Amino acid sequence: MDTPGNILHFPPVLIKQAALGDDAAFKELYGMISGKMYSLCLRYAANAEDANDLFQEGFIKLYRNLGNYRFEGSFEGWARTIFVTTCLDALKKKKVQFSEVNEELIIESGVLGANDKLDLNDLMKIVQQLPDSYRTIVNLYIIEDYSHKEIADILGITESGSKSKLHKARNLLKQKITANNI
Repeated sequence: MDTPGNILHFPPVLIKQAALGDDAAFKELYGMISGKMYSLCLRYAANAEDANDLFQEGFIKLYRNLGNYRFEGSFEGWARTIFVTTCLDALKKKKVQFSEVNEELIIESGVLGANDKLDLNDLMKIVQQLPDSYRTIVNLYIIEDYSHKEIADILGITESGSKSKLHKARNLLKQKITANNI
């Protein structure tokens, strides 16, 4: 059952049973969280096939690490961290470059401010068309709510590099939105 803030409640006994190898308990956890985690994978992946691979790998890691969950903070947040890390690791393996861009090329834009007709599904389809490095910054900053400092630490870039990528991503999003007449 959803609780306020759309965060699910995961009974500790269910998590403990799953950690001890109870397949029925793990299937119940899977059923409770799989939709959100698949959506997360879709945001980072360039296509559904890549998202499926990330989703499967994320659940394998979650299953293997259930015994490490300390019941500090939400289980969903803990699981989300595993899936985000899985997605970022896959991007790093593809050698996605998160290097800083030339600040002179960046033009400030609001992207969504001028487009009231844009719905979430349309936006997510356009975000999936972005180059990996831009898509990752958009996901981490806008959707996952990481700060530029946290993003810089995660990706091994500077804070200004994170800000630059976000601005470039916003510009590219705006261009794609305009081109699609959304």
